[in-house]
Amino acid sequence: MQWFILSRDQHVLCAPSTDARNSLPIYDDTEDIVLTNNVALSSYTFTVDNTHPDAKKLAVGGYIAYINKYSQTKLCTLIAHDGDDYAQTWNAADIGVDLTNEQADKVTYTEPHGFAYYANELLADTGWTLGINEISTLSRTLSFDGQEDTKLTRIGDIANEFDGAELEFVVKMDGSTITEQVVNAYKEIGNGKTQQRFVDAVNLSALKTSGTIDSLHTAMAGYGSTPTSTTDTDQEQEPITFADIAYDDGQFFSPQGDKVVYDRVAGKTWARLGAFDPQNRSATKGYLVGNYSYDTSDPNELLNRTITQLKSVNTPKESYEADVVDIKADIGDYVQIAHHNYHPPVYLSARVLEVKNHYTVPNSDTAVFGNYSLLESDLDPRIVAMINGLAKQTEKYPWVRYADDDKGTNMSALPAGKKYMAIVWSNKTSVPSDDPSDYAGKWALIQGGDGADGAPGPKGADGKTSYFHTAYANSLDGSQGFSTTDGNGKSYFGQYVDQTLADSTDPTKYSWALFKGPTGDIGPQGSQGLPGAKGADGRTTYAHFAYANSQDGKTDFSTTASNRKYIGFYSDFTSGDSTNPSDYSWSLIKGADGVDGKDGVPGKAGADGKTPYFHIAYADSSDGKTNFSLDTPGSRKYIGSYTDFTQADSTNPALYSWQLVQGPKGDTGPQGPQGPQGPKGADGSANVPVITVGTAYPTGPKKGDMHWLTNSSGVVTGYYTYDGSTWQANKIDASIISAATFNGMTFNGVTFTGSKFISSFTGVKPDGVANYTVHGTTTMADGSIVTDTYSDATNSQITHTELNQFGLLSNIYNNGTLMGSVQATLGTLTLGSNYQATSSSPVEWITSSLDALRVLQLTNNNLLVWHGAVYPDAADSAKMSVPLSKTLTGWLIAWSYCQSGTPTYNNYAFTLIPKAALAYTTTGANYLRVTLTMRDVGPMYKFLWYDDTHINGVDENQTGSLAKAIMTEVYAV
Repeated sequence: MQWFILSRDQHVLCAPSTDARNSLPIYDDTEDIVLTNNVALSSYTFTVDNTHPDAKKLAVGGYIAYINKYSQTKLCTLIAHDGDDYAQTWNAADIGVDLTNEQADKVTYTEPHGFAYYANELLADTGWTLGINEISTLSRTLSFDGQEDTKLTRIGDIANEFDGAELEFVVKMDGSTITEQVVNAYKEIGNGKTQQRFVDAVNLSALKTSGTIDSLHTAMAGYGSTPTSTTDTDQEQEPITFADIAYDDGQFFSPQGDKVVYDRVAGKTWARLGAFDPQNRSATKGYLVGNYSYDTSDPNELLNRTITQLKSVNTPKESYEADVVDIKADIGDYVQIAHHNYHPPVYLSARVLEVKNHYTVPNSDTAVFGNYSLLESDLDPRIVAMINGLAKQTEKYPWVRYADDDKGTNMSALPAGKKYMAIVWSNKTSVPSDDPSDYAGKWALIQGGDGADGAPGPKGADGKTSYFHTAYANSLDGSQGFSTTDGNGKSYFGQYVDQTLADSTDPTKYSWALFKGPTGDIGPQGSQGLPGAKGADGRTTYAHFAYANSQDGKTDFSTTASNRKYIGFYSDFTSGDSTNPSDYSWSLIKGADGVDGKDGVPGKAGADGKTPYFHIAYADSSDGKTNFSLDTPGSRKYIGSYTDFTQADSTNPALYSWQLVQGPKGDTGPQGPQGPQGPKGADGSANVPVITVGTAYPTGPKKGDMHWLTNSSGVVTGYYTYDGSTWQANKIDASIISAATFNGMTFNGVTFTGSKFISSFTGVKPDGVANYTVHGTTTMADGSIVTDTYSDATNSQITHTELNQFGLLSNIYNNGTLMGSVQATLGTLTLGSNYQATSSSPVEWITSSLDALRVLQLTNNNLLVWHGAVYPDAADSAKMSVPLSKTLTGWLIAWSYCQSGTPTYNNYAFTLIPKAALAYTTTGANYLRVTLTMRDVGPMYKFLWYDDTHINGVDENQTGSLAKAIMTEVYAV
């Protein structure tokens, strides 16, 4: 995981990383993304090691940037922190929260506007602009009375007025620079398709449920907008209703003259106690009426919306809380939850309303779900029966045995030669019992005297004889390997009872069950029996569902979108759903349209109440501009379409989405037979190009002629061809050129191999030097770049610079004498220079080297490495923050005068533990008796033990005059 800590002006201060050993440690982090007030906002909490040098680079108002698990760039403002000297916990919030620091004024608009109008006006001068806008077709007339709303609250309220639209803040960055800040407006954030499924005992830990009938209503009164008065009086107007409309769809009805819509089904279920008079029942009596308001002046729209509102409150509210594992879905996405351990099982769809991601604590991400809804299935009854049959098999095991009579004589596991069969369902074990008493009363004749008759059953209530019928097959629906007499090798057993003697050959009449089950539990060792038939492999079976708009499943196939006419089902041993429609058995779940009824009240067309129209056009280009037509497809190659709320087809090709419907020209056909010889043509010599060479172009050229232009010395300077009107220059491929010298050439995009480059220069004035020029050469060869310069005046050498595989060398000369040298190679900087102590002293050459350790020692010089107050005695151990080995000279100890056991922090004395003393740590002689002198005390000593990082003392140091000095500081010197 990589983070970037930025200053307020967006400069990168440090880049902590879990992969970088010495970077700032970040741990216990939580990214909380929550959908609140129609806005998705992020916050980020994390803890840092406050002893790390980079910890001081975090500051309130700065930023932390990172890429989250959804590959989104997040930039969060550092809001607050809390902690101590060792750890600090920081709270950061999505940069969109910056809008909480600005307040929006109250405002009233007198005409409708789109969302972009309101957003652009609100976001002016905030740095944010509107990006994606999925609600651009809607308009609203809004007003806001609050003067203390933040701009963040206000923009969420505006989105809510646009049919509950949802917003997200997106920051785009180039390096550490913010390039774009946009607010995206969606009809609904997230992916509308199911992104993840949670199943009990797999990735669903727990599912809690609760239910209530609070706020339940069985009828709803609707109130629209209040009309504007058309008179000069101040009489208050009443809001509009749908009382003038008579409506009844069987379940919901509203009598004319009534402003309430009633739900017959809910009213019957939830009628108030004693609300009905059996002798004189009123059609609108006993309902639980609620009120609903919606800002519209259209009674039909008000009626439709009131019915929609009633549907949302006419049943008890069941709520759920799921505890899941390994959440991958993003905010706003949908998930499905299957809890098979409930009775009956619960299948839910839910929306992710909050996620908490932890990047430093693996496998601990959590989510909060909302908008739970029960998933219901209108499956074909045969599929339901198959699923129920599978469920029963998981609860009990079928024991099947065959015998010669109904007493179990000569009982066997195989049907060959046997007339009776018994089936017992056991919840004990999958291994069938071989004790005939366990099958008493369960024997049924399966092989009659003539090989077909079944056994007459007891007399039924109607006096008819009941017959028990059996059959065998190799599939759960009985369609494969069906037989009423031969059970050998079959895996499924079917049965049914009716009043007909003959066994039916229709597999659908039988109830089928698996009687060749999976391998059972291991029992005690028994005697060797007859070889049994091979059982199934014991693998887990999975049920799969898909949806389509055709009986073969190929039209509009989907494994997630259920708004289709057909449902497909199959089961196998693979958990993933197949995308091959032929793997599924398809059933119609949405019938054809019935006979048209009388016109009812217009229903809700869409979120904005408009009717959508589908438009088609034709053209001969992918942008629709060539041969555009609304009604003549003809031989046109492209078809375009779009949908809007205007009935007339547009003549603007740009509004259509274009698709190729006529493919490209086919392959060339086979060569035809040779045709007859044509007449003899004219002599073609006149069309043969002529090649000339010279300092001037030839006269009377024809198209295609070529000319090599030369200078007066006969050197070719260019190659030209005649295009019929002018001579055109042509390039010559480098591969055909062989030349010893190139003059005045420019090479672009050329690769040189095994070459030596020499660049000469003269009259160059070095930076900072007046009236002084040099000349020289720069040579690039053999992995080195070497430059030598000389004085234009005296021709004496001035510099020599060399850059090679090992580093850099730079020498400077004075009249040819070396004066100074810098060499950087293999991690060491070596400096050389002429040195003269006095004017009469001889000149000598001195050198010195600097490496990383020496730089560290210089950096540590005069650095406070410990502070406190110790004598020190035998129990004291002072740990230095800089080891003795990484100092330039050693540790300098500051001793303060001590009075009554407390340092006065004056009358100081200083002693040194030299770095050279480290040599004695390996011999056991790593102790020193250091001598110091203090005013009013005189000379004294301290006895110290040391190693590379610690100073220890002895008890003698706190006795007598030795107790007058206390160690308070240690410096690296």
